[in-house]
Formats: sequence, C-alpha cells, structure tokens
Amino acid sequence: MASKHLLDTKTVSVYEILGNGKIYKVPLFQRDYSWGQDQLEDLWNDLLNAYSSETPHYMGAVVLKANSNKEFEIIDGQQRFATISILILAIINAIRNLAINGIETTDNEEREKLLMNQFIEQKEPSSLRNSSKLFLNENNNNFYQTRLLKFKGPINEIKLSHSESLLWEAYKFYQNKISENFQDYSGDKLSSFLTTAVGELMMFIQITVEDEMNAYTVFETLNSRGVDLTSTDLLKNYLFSKVAGSETDLNNVKELWKKIITIIGLKDFPTFLRYYLLATRKQLTKEYLFKEIKNYIKNADEVFELLENLEKYAYNYVALGNADDDTWKNDKEITSAITILKTLRVTQWKPLAMVATEKFKPNSPEFKKLLKAIIAISYRYNVIAKMQTNEMEKVYSNAAINLHNSQTRSIKNAINDLKDLYVNDDDFKKYFELKQFDTNNSNDKKMARYTLYKLESQISDGNLYDYETDKGTIEHILPESYGENWEEFFSKEEYERNVYMIGNLTLLEANKNNKDAANKPFEDKKAVYQTSKYHITNTIDDINWTIAHIKNRQEKLAKIATGIWKIQF
Repeated sequence: MASKHLLDTKTVSVYEILGNGKIYKVPLFQRDYSWGQDQLEDLWNDLLNAYSSETPHYMGAVVLKANSNKEFEIIDGQQRFATISILILAIINAIRNLAINGIETTDNEEREKLLMNQFIEQKEPSSLRNSSKLFLNENNNNFYQTRLLKFKGPINEIKLSHSESLLWEAYKFYQNKISENFQDYSGDKLSSFLTTAVGELMMFIQITVEDEMNAYTVFETLNSRGVDLTSTDLLKNYLFSKVAGSETDLNNVKELWKKIITIIGLKDFPTFLRYYLLATRKQLTKEYLFKEIKNYIKNADEVFELLENLEKYAYNYVALGNADDDTWKNDKEITSAITILKTLRVTQWKPLAMVATEKFKPNSPEFKKLLKAIIAISYRYNVIAKMQTNEMEKVYSNAAINLHNSQTRSIKNAINDLKDLYVNDDDFKKYFELKQFDTNNSNDKKMARYTLYKLESQISDGNLYDYETDKGTIEHILPESYGENWEEFFSKEEYERNVYMIGNLTLLEANKNNKDAANKPFEDKKAVYQTSKYHITNTIDDINWTIAHIKNRQEKLAKIATGIWKIQF
C-alpha cells in the first residue's frame, strides 16, 4: 500500500466498491454462505424504498484487509457482497434474456457487457480473459464462478451442498422479484434500476485494516447487518491457515473444530477460549485473545495440541453451566451448587472449576468442596459486599494456572489461593446488616429467595426446601403497599428505606400471603406467621414492627448468615 494506516474508514457506494478495478476475496476457511429468505426479502425492500425515494440506504460496515492496492480480503461482509453480486447477476440476466429473445438485441448485448464489466468481472490485460471481481470461500467459490457467473443453473439441484443451495435460491429469489416488479421492463429501465438503486444508493461504511489483529479489535465493537463474520471465524481462519499445506491435516482440523463448535456453540466460543487460556496460560482480556493465539500457535502441531485440549475442556465448560448435564450423574449436591452459581450470576470462577474437573473426578468430595467454597466467596464478595469484579478474574486465573501446572496441588491449596476474595466475617456482617433486595427486580427477587431459604434451613436445623421449586413466597412484613395501618410506625420516607431490607423479608405460604397477611396490621400478620411451616417466620414474636425491630432482626440474620457462607482456611 502507498500509505500505512492501521485503520481507514470511509463511506462508499456499491459502484465505488465493485466498479474500481479491485478484486475481493473471501478467506478460504470463512463461514459458508448463509442468507435465507427473510434477509433476501429485507434487502429487496430496502432497495425498492431507496429507488422510489431517491435516498441512499446504508448497508452497515464491511471490514477489508488490504493485501495490495488491488486485492482485498473480505474479513467481514461476505454475506452482503455475495448477495448483492447475485442480485446484480439476476438483473443482468434479465437484460441478457431480452437480447436472446430479439428485443433490442444489439443494445441489450452491449448493456450486458458494460454492466458485467462494471460490477462482476474485468478483463485481464495479459490474457485478455475475463476474471471475477469477487471470489467466495473454498466451499462456495466453484459454484459461484462456474454456474452463477456463467448464467447456468446447477447440473443437479438435489446434489448441491446446503450453502450452494442457498446461493441458488437467492439467485432464483431475485429473478422472481425482477419478473414481478418489472413486468413490462426494458433493457434501459433495468440498467437504470441497477446503476441507480444498487450501484449508487446502496451505501457501506468501508473499514480497511492492515492485518487480522486490527480486524479482531474492530469486531469487539462492530455490529454488522446480516449473518456476518464473528471473531470466532477470524480465529478459525488463522488456525486453519497453519495446517493448509496438508489436505489430511486440514480435514482433521476441520473435524476437530466442528466437534468443539458443536459442543460450545459459535457464539460462546470466544468466551470459552479465553477461559481456557485463563485456566492454563495467563490472564488476558477479550481484546488480546487473537493476539495471544497468534503469539503461541505457530505451526500445525501446536494447532492440533490446542484443539485437542479445547475439545477436552469444552465438555467441562458446558457442564459447569448446566445442572442437568450428564457429567454430574444426578448428584443433587453438585446440581444444586451449579444452580446456585447460575443464580449468583458470577462466571469468573469457571477457569478454576474447568481445571478442577480435569484434575479430580467431577463427583468427588474435593470438587464439591471447591464448589461450596466458590459459592461462599461469591455470595460474600458479589452479592452482599458488591465489590469490584476486576480482581476476581485475576485471582481465579492464578489459582487455576497453579492447579493446572502442579502434579501434587490439592483442592485445599486451590481454595487457599482464593483467600484475597474472601470477605472477612466482621465486614460481611456489616454489609449484610445494610443489605436490601428489591423484590420488584427479578434477579434481586431470586437472590432474596435463595438467601431466605438458606437462612430457613439453618434456623430450622435442616429443612432443605428447594428455593427454586418450593411454593413459598416472599412476605414483606412491612408491606409493599404503604397504607394507613402502618403510617403510625413509618413515615413515607422511612417506609421506602426499610421495605426491602432483609430484616423485613420472610417466607410465607402463598395462600396465607395473599389472603390472610396482605397489608394488614402487624398484630394480624403475626397471628398468620405463627401458623406457617417456615421457622424463619413462625419464630417472629415481636410486640410490634418498627424500624428498630427490622434492624434488630437483620442483625440476628447477619450472624446466622456468617456461619452459612463460611470457609475454614
């Protein structure tokens, strides 16, 4: 390139992209063509609206990597490039058919040549042969070049691959749309529609980068229209390129990759890969993930080693997010722990748990001890103290790497590595005594249920109700609806400060909550509470209910909570 720019951005029309003598190539291993009828229809409607209103329509951003002044890789945007080219071919074919049928034959043949040269192909000076301006990936390019660009249908539609079938369906779709919307069309009218609506009014934000590292950075902030490339595809392209010299290696890597994506899912792969690296190598942010892979994966052997390890850890990663996974073999202690961790909405622990699942049997006492410690830390650190999560990832990553690299390290060692995240008893009590759960918020409500049921189990000396399935409801002793029964004890401001305090929350059977307790005075409520099966409720025996009583109850619950969510280092 004449000048060096890490990132160059400009707004361009389809004509400026395809009519500039440049060649665009989709990387060999990029995702196959995937647009369906809904996306095709959206593009057509956008096109008609732009044409009728004579206003530009923006198609989003495309990311290109400059290989030279003349050749670019389509890092992001291949679905739109391919679809627009197919649309253009369908319009040119309509003009071509006019010439074949003897309608303004000379003029329409000339239009066909001019439009093909403007948008689809160009003549090579050396060979004087026409060459395509667009090259698709390894699975789609042959069908695009030998059938669509030659205005030939497939030899056998049934034998087409899924993505080839989608390309062919897109071509037929736009042929039908042209027939429906241009019944009395002429070559002049079709040419005008193509050059104006498609060529001039369809606009892109063109982002040109020098290398994949810059492209990966763009992906972290860019949302493009359609089914476009993701950072996962970019990582895949790099790994595949390292084994492309051997067809056998490439096929084996493709199978490994397919297995991993099937297990994890395309969308979650970058998170999973980062967690794997956090667990086994070093702490790094999402933005440096691609750079890290390029730094240490240099050859085919390293690609295979990485993918084989990823496949092994993929099962652990998925299991840690699913209490019903077969890995746990219906072990209620573990399934309950996984469910609780999902409720806590904390994920930084997963790298350590992924390694521990490999080092110890998934249903072993050691692994259960680790999950219990993680729950206690998460509840203290994240739920009650609401401390910053930045430090968590670092501590969990260090603990995971220590466990991964050691042959003799125990679960006790791993838990000791987490000490910096453990909120001490005195601080935990202080935070707990100030804690509120806004039960109008779904996550807060779930956390309140979890907290109250754990307290109930401790107070009752072992009643193990399932906080997710038990029919108990959250009862607000000072009711959520502020009424005259309570104005004597709480001003409006005092009510708002106290109604969601943990000390004001308890458990109550649904029929008693709705019918018997509701918004009644405390004396009436207390009579209902004494009939409840929940010890946390039937032991409420205060004479009345004031701010002081809420505070006193919350302090008592804080002491109990300190014993529940506790680790003995």
